Amino acid sequence: MAEPATATQSSNSKIGFMQVAVKGRIESSSSYEGKRATKIMTPAADEYSRPQILEVRSKNRLGENGDLVTLRCTLGGYQRKAYQAKDKESGEIKTVVPVDHTLDVIED
Repeated sequence: MAEPATATQSSNSKIGFMQVAVKGRIESSSSYEGKRATKIMTPAADEYSRPQILEVRSKNRLGENGDLVTLRCTLGGYQRKAYQAKDKESGEIKTVVPVDHTLDVIED
């Protein structure tokens, strides 16, 4: 069985504020309006936990399915529309404002 290809971004730059390092295997990739969304499965923390799935956004293709990648990304996010929800314990109606996180690949 052939070893999967490995793509590594330039590691000569350090992680800055609001940046994260992502390491894992490419599961799938799609493009929409010139942007690319790549799903990456990270290694499990230990033998009893399951791997995490992340989606990173980029301008260029990061590799093929099965490729191992190490990426530097900018962490971002945005608020979605607020909605009302009833607290199960107190019965109080509360306003919930969901926040979605984004990971954008830093492409040198």
